[in-house]
This record gives sequence, structure tokens and C-alpha cells, in this order.
Amino acid sequence: MKLFSTVVLVVLFTLSGFAQSHKEEITKNAETYYEYMTNQNFDGVLDYMYPKVFDKLSREQMKLGMEQMFNSPEMKIEFVSNKVTDVSDKMDVEDITYAAVFYNSKMRMTFISEKDKPEEEQKSFLEFMSGIMKTQFGETNVTSDLKTLSLLVNMDANMFAIKDPKYKGWKFIGNDDAMKELVDSIIPESIRTKLLKTKD
Repeated sequence: MKLFSTVVLVVLFTLSGFAQSHKEEITKNAETYYEYMTNQNFDGVLDYMYPKVFDKLSREQMKLGMEQMFNSPEMKIEFVSNKVTDVSDKMDVEDITYAAVFYNSKMRMTFISEKDKPEEEQKSFLEFMSGIMKTQFGETNVTSDLKTLSLLVNMDANMFAIKDPKYKGWKFIGNDDAMKELVDSIIPESIRTKLLKTKD
């Protein structure tokens, strides 16, 4: 009986170690992915993106879209911070491993196009944009700064981590409205639902 108990304990600790290791590995990779995003290293970002995304939209098109978004003459976008808050248990389906990554992101939007306009117009524009962002992210998650003509947006979001034997290491795909069609076509609904229940 004592031997049986010892074996059970060893197995449980081993399983616990495996569970912890996949979460640590995903967190480490996600942090590198976010660092690339913060530093606008778009090739680095795309290297971490799940390659099947490029079946729908080519890597070149994705990179061009990112460059246009981050280097717009009208608005500057910066990531102030990105932090992984949780990683779900993993699911293995047909040799592919899936997990959900939950994170907090702080993003600053600076409206360059408004800098030469009268202060009253700047104030009105900032209030308008602040209202739109608050509707999307919540009243307490948007802070405006008239002096710098910027909004600081705090958001909790999630993405999926995928380990596919066809590719090296963990890859990611964002889980937001812009990526919904892609996510739905790549990750079965039953998997998405189960992984995201971690935060319910």
C-alpha cells in the first residue's frame, strides 16, 4: 500500500510538472512575441504567428498592414505593456496541441493629425475618440491626455497558442473581432469553447 501511494504521488507530481512546463514555455514565447510587437519588429511577430494564417492572407500582406497601422501619419500606436495573466490547460487533438493565453495590454494612441488644430477642436476630437474607446473597452479602461493628444487604453484579451508538428515551437493567433473568421476556420469551436472556459 505504501509503495502504491508513493507511485501515485510520483505520477501526480510528474503530471503537475508537465502542466507547469507547457504554461511556462507558452508564457516565455508570448513575452518574446509581445516584445517584438512593442518594438515593431514585424518579422519577429510574423515568425510567431500560426503559419496557416498566411493561407488566408499572405505574410507580405500582413506585414504591410502592420506597417501601415503602426506608421500612420495620422495616428501613432504604441504598446506600453503586455503581460500574460494566465495560460489554460492544453488540449491535444489530432497531434496538434492547443492552449488559450490570457493577457493584459496597455496601448497608447496619439493623434498626430490633430496637433496643429485649435485646442477646442483637439478637446472635442479627443472626447469623441475617448467615447468610442470607452464603449468598446469600458469607462475605467480609457484615459485621455489633452496635452499629448493621446488615449491610454487598458484591455484584457486572449489569444490561442498552437503547437503543430508541421512547425517549430509554439505559434499564436489572436482571438479578436478582426481575426474571428480566421480563428473560426483554423480552431474547431469545441476546442475554443473549452479553452476559454478557464476564465468563466
